[in-house]
Amino acid sequence: MPITGPGSFVPCLNLFLPHYEQVNTTLGAGGPLVLRNPNGPVPPTLNRANLETWRNDLQTQHTAIEGQINDWEIAGADLMDMKVALHLRAGQFNEKVRSQLAGTHFERALPVLPSPTDGQALFMKPMDDISTLWAKINAAVGIPGFTAPLLLMGGYTLAEFDTALGLLRGQFPTTTRAEFLVSYKIEERNAIQKLVYPTLKAYRLAVPTFFAADSPLVLTLPKLTPDPGSTPDPVNATGIWNAPTTQAKITWTLSPAADLEKYEIRWSPGSTYQSENEVVIGTVAAGGTLEFFTAQGLGQVGAVSVFKVYVLTTTGNERGSNVVKITRP
Repeated sequence: MPITGPGSFVPCLNLFLPHYEQVNTTLGAGGPLVLRNPNGPVPPTLNRANLETWRNDLQTQHTAIEGQINDWEIAGADLMDMKVALHLRAGQFNEKVRSQLAGTHFERALPVLPSPTDGQALFMKPMDDISTLWAKINAAVGIPGFTAPLLLMGGYTLAEFDTALGLLRGQFPTTTRAEFLVSYKIEERNAIQKLVYPTLKAYRLAVPTFFAADSPLVLTLPKLTPDPGSTPDPVNATGIWNAPTTQAKITWTLSPAADLEKYEIRWSPGSTYQSENEVVIGTVAAGGTLEFFTAQGLGQVGAVSVFKVYVLTTTGNERGSNVVKITRP
């Protein structure tokens, strides 16, 4: 399988490794084949073991990326749940003050509530206002018709509100860190991939210098790039937020490729699609239903995620669709 994207590096290395092993076996005492490092002076040379290490590291990185994406989605969902719960109590507080302290300066000091989809700065300011205002209300004396402390539905206290507020304050950096680590893990993967391609290119150049043009080892050299003119046409993809499933629904047109093997749905972190950072999140076999449901990157209201649908052929060639951007309402 030629290298056409991040998901193709491991399959491509899996083709080169047995070929490299056979080259070393055939060379016998004249081997093993050692390559000059095309990535820099340290180390000066590379061998098959380096390729195997990179293959294993890439497999580990792919697993780590998936795990980190899960952590990010869980953290984002927890953050939204905490914001919704606190927003509910904030609304109850405003209603309670308007009811029990109508006409007082406490009512006039009530903050305008944010939306649960607002960012940290916009969301936290009115929550902090409520905390300080609630404390002043509890400390107030001589208000006709009111006896402190102010309690919300179910006997909910200021202390409980402040505890929830503190937990929410801590969840923001937890979610931000989890999001950062997704990109960090992807860049760790990319760093390995940047070493692989030029090394495989150097290998393809080296083998014909040891064996004749009609040698089976030359004739069976794995391909590094797709054959010219073999890239399939892209499909046209669209996407919507599917409320009944609380997931995004991505659909695409049928590929006319006669050698179609499957479709891959890929996602890139952030709101702008970066092919070098894409991750495969699903596959649909040739002949399957041309749709895919996912909540990738859409764990909370207002979240934006970008996707592409790739056509993959049996020869290992691929082509990506247009970018599909979906916002969770």
